[in-house]
This record gives sequence, structure tokens and C-alpha cells, in this order.
Amino acid sequence: MQDRTYSDLFNLIKSLAGVNEFTLEEDNYIFNFINRRFYEAFEVTETWPRYLVVGEARAATNGVVPTTEGTKSNIGQFLRIHRNQPFVRNSELEYDFYVDFSGAHIINQAGGTDQTGNVYVTYKKEFTPIATASSTVPQEFFYYLAHNSYADFLRMDGQVEKALIEEQVGEKYLDIELSKLELLTNNNTVGKRISTYVNKQSR
Repeated sequence: MQDRTYSDLFNLIKSLAGVNEFTLEEDNYIFNFINRRFYEAFEVTETWPRYLVVGEARAATNGVVPTTEGTKSNIGQFLRIHRNQPFVRNSELEYDFYVDFSGAHIINQAGGTDQTGNVYVTYKKEFTPIATASSTVPQEFFYYLAHNSYADFLRMDGQVEKALIEEQVGEKYLDIELSKLELLTNNNTVGKRISTYVNKQSR
């Protein structure tokens, strides 16, 4: 998966605006707009490949899998939990669970009354916003972020009609990425029980 630089993204937004530089205050506005739109794109589907972790061993204590463990990625969203390593053999026992502040509570975990031991979790990583101007930007979100952040800037400036046009352009870029993802998901065993933005739409 490819990354672009924040400076690439910011330069594209300047090109869309037709300016050489923004004021420092406008720079900060755009930085915040980008992170808002970044979160929006991140939340559209559970199955963005760069944020999906499949069948990772996680410790369950008293039937609870916490969202943090050592140096492993923080869990932003639990998707599936299996007793053993999934997607290696034809089938593995998959647990039902519910989630609260302490993590995922496994229902009827096998292996003892204390419900303790490793389980295998498929999850979406926790969202991490763009922190600095030296951060990278996912290629799959790049043009969506550029056009929709610029749309937010135009809307702030009172240029509502232009903002709507830019937003439509940005949505088309995101739809292209979602269409590619839907084709992948249709052929991907991992996501058979995971709903996506596209398959939630009315047919």
C-alpha cells in the first residue's frame, strides 16, 4: 500500500485554491479539516486493508480481550474472534462476543471455567489522526481528503456552491476506492461476516 506525504496533500489543496500560500490561521483550519475528513473516510468501512488485522493471537483473561496488549496495535473495532488460528483450515470455532469499555467479552469461551488463554482476533486498528506536517497520508484517501478538505475551506469562506461541487468530486474518488474494496471483499473469506459501506446500501 502506498503513502503520500502531507506536503503533497497540502500542495494539492493550494493548487485547487489557486494560491501560493495560505495564512498561518488558514493552514491550521485546513489541517483540522483534513483530520476530520480522514476520520470520516476511515469510518466508512471496517475492511480497509491497511487497518485490518486478521487472526492475531490475543490474551483473554476471565473471558475478556482488552483493546491494548503490549506492542501490538490497539484495537479500534473487534470484528471476529476465533478459538484457534482462523483461515488456515476449513473451519474454526468462532465466538460470539459483546464489547464494552474493558474490551470484548467472549460468550462461552472454551478451555476452562476461568475462560483464560489466547484467542485469535480479527480487528480494525484504532484510528490515528495525522499528527504533524511530516506525517504520511494513505494513497487511497489522498484525493478524497484534498477535495473534501478544500470543500470545507470553501464552506467556511461562504462559498457554498463551490464547496458542494468539490465535495462531489471527492466523494467520487472515495467511491472508486470503495468499489475496489467491495470486489476484494466479495472474494475474501475474512470479510464474509463483516458488513461494508457498499453492501449496506439498498439494492
